[in-house]
Amino acid sequence: MYKILPLIAVLLCSAVQAENFLSFPRTADVIRILVDEHGFEQAVVEQWMSEGEYRQESVSNLAAPAEKTKSYVEYKPMFLSWLTVRQGRAFIEEHQALLKRAEEEYGVPAEIVAAIIGIESRYGNSLGRHNTFNALGSLAVTEGRRADYFKREWIKFIVYTRSLGMDPLAVKGSYAGATGYPQFMPTSYEAYAVDHDSDGDIDIWQDPYDAIGSVAHYLSENGWKRGQPIISAVSVADESAIKINSFSRDRKMSDVSAAGWEVEEPFDTDWYVFPVRLDTDDGQKYWLGYRNFWSISRYNRSIAYTMAVVDLARAITE
Repeated sequence: MYKILPLIAVLLCSAVQAENFLSFPRTADVIRILVDEHGFEQAVVEQWMSEGEYRQESVSNLAAPAEKTKSYVEYKPMFLSWLTVRQGRAFIEEHQALLKRAEEEYGVPAEIVAAIIGIESRYGNSLGRHNTFNALGSLAVTEGRRADYFKREWIKFIVYTRSLGMDPLAVKGSYAGATGYPQFMPTSYEAYAVDHDSDGDIDIWQDPYDAIGSVAHYLSENGWKRGQPIISAVSVADESAIKINSFSRDRKMSDVSAAGWEVEEPFDTDWYVFPVRLDTDDGQKYWLGYRNFWSISRYNRSIAYTMAVVDLARAITE
């Protein structure tokens, strides 16, 4: 008995040690970059890595996100409840001045901005339950083909939390490392976050004003065109001639029209279009997405996600 207990203690200790990031070979290069290229103290970074914990949950969730594994009938109610719609209307009413300013500056309607913030963080009421340091670290050290991407995101996250005076071990967000009202990844914060209320800082975690401007700026920089349509319902005689539910920019209005996709109000035949088919409560339905539909999809490259933004924005304004 007395001989077994020390062995158990050693095994338990090893299991605990294996959970921190110092146990993973890829962590060494992250430490080197933070120290050599960004001026962090090695002892401080190593302490963070020893306190951080590898989370298999982030890896598992990334492999099977809801927008890829659920039908639209299952996915849509996750974001379009009576409460989400009511909160969206209240969000627009409360922040109408800066939403209007964002629309004037970037061309993105208030309801689209509100819908994205509603889906991403329930209008700031649910910023995420996952530790961001651990989520990004777990994906950076083991994720496979995207590990290099998450390694860069992990480093950027640590760098910008220092510049903002934030504790990198205290931030919460999504299982993939997105944070704040708009659930930006670190590179998105760096590229698109703006000081929309001109108060001298860029805060997407507690300041809905900066979140509003940052989402509008994101869409504008990713192709949003002021005043252009987002999507149209269509009737389809035969879908087999057209590739559906793809964001490939290889089909124009003239192509789908020739294949029998009929739009009630057709637009410029030189535009690229994105044929969509989704299961709804009323059976399968078809749409054509346009440039602005594609722009929304840059936030999350999923037909279901993009359509949920459109549907929530429509519900908010009804």
